[in-house]
Amino acid sequence: MDAINKFYSSVSQTVSTLSSVFLGNPLTKEYDIAEHIASAGSELVWKIYTGSKRSTKEPASIFVFDKKQLELFTKDEREDICDNIRRGVVQLTKIRHPQVLTVQHAMEESRDTIAFATEPVVASLANLLGNTTNVANTGLLSEYKLTEFDTKFGLFELLKGIQFLHDEAQLIHRNICTENIIVNKQGVWKLFGFGFCWSKRTPGTPVMNHYFKNRLLGNPGSKWTAPELILENSCNESTDIYSLGILIYTIYSRENIPSPDASMDLYGYKQSVTKLSNQGPPKLNAVPDALRAEVKRMLNVNPQSRPTLQSLTQISYFCDNYVQCLDNLETLFPKDNLEKSEFYKRLSQIIGEFPHRLRLYRILPSLVKEFVNCSMIPFVLTNILTITATCTQAEYMQHISSHLRPVMLLDEPVQIMLIFFQNLDVLLKVCPSEEVRASVLPLVYKALESKSQQIQELCLSIIPSLVVHLEKPTIKSGLVPRIKALCSGTNLVSVRVKCLLCLGQLATKIDKWVMIDDIVAYLPSVNCREPAVIMAIVGVYKITFVTEGLGIPKDVLACKVLPHLFPMTIVNGLSLQQFNAIIALIKEFTRKIEDEQGDKLGSKASVSTSTSNGSLKQQSPMPNDVQQSFGGLNLGMDVYGDFMQSTTATNNPPQQGQRTLTSPLQPAKPQIPIQPSSTLNWTVPPVAMTAKENSNKYNLFTQQQNTSLLSSTSTSTSASTSAMQLRKKDTPLALLPPPPQPSIAMPMSTGPTVPSAWVNHNGPPMSSNVIAPKRLEFTATAAPNPYGQLQPLIPTPSTRDSGKSSSSPMLSKEDIMEFLQK
Repeated sequence: MDAINKFYSSVSQTVSTLSSVFLGNPLTKEYDIAEHIASAGSELVWKIYTGSKRSTKEPASIFVFDKKQLELFTKDEREDICDNIRRGVVQLTKIRHPQVLTVQHAMEESRDTIAFATEPVVASLANLLGNTTNVANTGLLSEYKLTEFDTKFGLFELLKGIQFLHDEAQLIHRNICTENIIVNKQGVWKLFGFGFCWSKRTPGTPVMNHYFKNRLLGNPGSKWTAPELILENSCNESTDIYSLGILIYTIYSRENIPSPDASMDLYGYKQSVTKLSNQGPPKLNAVPDALRAEVKRMLNVNPQSRPTLQSLTQISYFCDNYVQCLDNLETLFPKDNLEKSEFYKRLSQIIGEFPHRLRLYRILPSLVKEFVNCSMIPFVLTNILTITATCTQAEYMQHISSHLRPVMLLDEPVQIMLIFFQNLDVLLKVCPSEEVRASVLPLVYKALESKSQQIQELCLSIIPSLVVHLEKPTIKSGLVPRIKALCSGTNLVSVRVKCLLCLGQLATKIDKWVMIDDIVAYLPSVNCREPAVIMAIVGVYKITFVTEGLGIPKDVLACKVLPHLFPMTIVNGLSLQQFNAIIALIKEFTRKIEDEQGDKLGSKASVSTSTSNGSLKQQSPMPNDVQQSFGGLNLGMDVYGDFMQSTTATNNPPQQGQRTLTSPLQPAKPQIPIQPSSTLNWTVPPVAMTAKENSNKYNLFTQQQNTSLLSSTSTSTSASTSAMQLRKKDTPLALLPPPPQPSIAMPMSTGPTVPSAWVNHNGPPMSSNVIAPKRLEFTATAAPNPYGQLQPLIPTPSTRDSGKSSSSPMLSKEDIMEFLQK
């Protein structure tokens, strides 16, 4: 609350002060007047305020002369001084030149004040050199530092301004001093204080000689005035050259030339002037070497010995590249394009060596004028962006942004867009986020749709630094689709690789699911036959996988990523290092699937075991046939899960008192009881035969069996009896091993599983109380064959005579051995 009260009191005090100063002045109706910043004129009698025009909000400076300062003078003196001030403002209003202060609003006078409005200014040169008389706020003056180049070019501009007065306006200023040099906002030194100027157009007009009083208010000071004007009452062009010499000495030595006041000691003044002409001022060494001799000549008591303005502009001090460059820049606009282009090329080589204030306020206004000439924009734009690189955000938005926005929308010439993207990092540094979205983002969209490969690649390389200024919906719906469209539509490998790298660099700037759904899901559709493109895709996968907060889910890895990566490993052109990188990434992805899915299934198994602990206390061990077949693969029983449980349950019938678990959706299969023999031990050597040889032997065997059909009738009868006994004991049926045949796909049997121990004779020994029959046969009334289309090891002889037996007898061991021996 105290801060608010202080601010309110400060504002109220300022308003009351301004009201008292500008009381009744008509200028207050046109301009808003703010802060008192500087002073100017002889004895610094003019107060300078900041302001703006009410109708257009155009900034301005308000010069105010308060008549209360003349209270020490008589009425006639006050009137003479006011007339001199009015004459100077009127003369200033008539002159139009870059080195003369520009008047925006003519003089307005009230009973207490005289005021007029000019272009925005900083202060008078006297204020900047340390004389702050009649200045309320000196803080702004302390921040403004004159550099060596400011002084050099400022003096050069004064020479041109004085030369204009002498040659064109036919005026002699007669009062050149630090109080009458005004520095505007652009840093230009301008002439002011024309109250004592003398016109050369009327030769008969005598030069007015002023009485030098104790208080020299409104009169030219003797320390700045040429000796001939005081001693001889004469005036010519060299009069201003003498004053300019004193000005140069004062700027570099930071002190005035010691000389007595002519109004108090005229003889002493003559002696001082003669000594100054012969020996020079005491601190002449403070003046630069290239200018020192000329300053001494300018202070000569003889007007004819002084140098001319034309010769001064040609000395080496003013002929360096920087001064000449700025001088030509102001007169370059009317020249032809060829001459302009050569000048702007030379300017781009030295523009970085100019002071920042001079680049921003002096060079930039001249450059933006060329935006009306499209053919000159590429030459000018490079220099403007160099200036932009040293600006703050406030300076860019105030001085540059409004000029560059229309240029960003131009399509021709194509060099404009290329220059913008070569310096886009500069724009991103000085543009606020709102300005990036308003002006830079449309430029990026246009570049992605461009036909120039160089522009596309430059744009893609700068996009990752652009997204920090963009909102996430803009990235998802505006930027990413355009990059994907460019990647799919281009035939250039370099552009495609740049697109993929750009998408990968967006991983840290966007949401996880935008990365997964819009970028990772897009990668399989990219043409990836080139090694560079393949490695770019691998890089996108890798950065998505390892970036904190992103990661790729295991289902996306298994269904999309890995099926995409595996074919890449066999692409021609990959180096060993690239191949190893892809394989390493595949292993990393596979390891993640293994870990996550293993943990998931392990947690489910533990829940299932705890739930079924009351009904199934112990699972049956793995059957011996599976152990024999897959034991060498080092696969545990848990690998097979429920399949092994169903197999074990089938091969091990439930014991007495144990309930059999059956599925309600599958009907129970009829089982054919058979008594296995514990003495069955066949040693059949492997016979390697082709399919044709196997068919021939099978036909031969069939013919031999048909001849012995009658002798097998009794054997068949005993086999049927044994089969009936086996059915009563509910023993699983054992089939004889089939003969070696070519690999033919057989339909899966729907009957009970037969242990391989019957074939490999490596299973557990059979029970001793079971009598093994020599032959087995199936009767016609037996249950349907549960083995489907499964063929036995040895072909069964066909029964031609159906009347002798209703079943097909099986061969005994002796028959098989006899057959193999034949």
